[in-house]
Amino acid sequence: MHRMKLVATAAVVALTVLSASPAQAQLTEDYPFVGIWNLNLEASSFDPGSGPQSATRRFGVDEDGFLVSVRTTISPDGNPTFAMARVKLDGRDYPVWTDGAVYAFMADGSLPEGTAAFESIDDRTFRLTQKNAEGEVNPLSPNTWQVSSDGSTLTVTTMGTNGAGNQVHNVEVFDRVEN
Repeated sequence: MHRMKLVATAAVVALTVLSASPAQAQLTEDYPFVGIWNLNLEASSFDPGSGPQSATRRFGVDEDGFLVSVRTTISPDGNPTFAMARVKLDGRDYPVWTDGAVYAFMADGSLPEGTAAFESIDDRTFRLTQKNAEGEVNPLSPNTWQVSSDGSTLTVTTMGTNGAGNQVHNVEVFDRVEN
């Protein structure tokens, strides 16, 4: 129960960071993926597996022009997870705050070890590459994120080999619920 409260608190703090401001509204015109997106399980496919019970992604732009990405997920076994990154779309590595990283920071002050690099492909597409603490690219990375031309869906395509050695091809379709 304590873990769930901590994850929920971290998510609320992160979402507060994304509160809209006039400066943010002007910046978001350049980022069609800014907004809140809910996973559409019926339109998504997970091979192998069934995917999470639910997932929400929120993107905002802060006053310094950084994209702020917040992900909350309920795993297939019902556990909540959280991740937040403050990045530029420049392909450089930026720290990722996960629920585990928040726990470690609270316990001993250590900073996140995992990173995310977001790279713009075109106006509606970017690539995400995640790395572990040793700087190695995660096996299910990079993945591609694309906003539909009408701006109503975000599709995340992940391909690679998972830790069990199985080929993975996931297509997550998110519906926009708020700009």
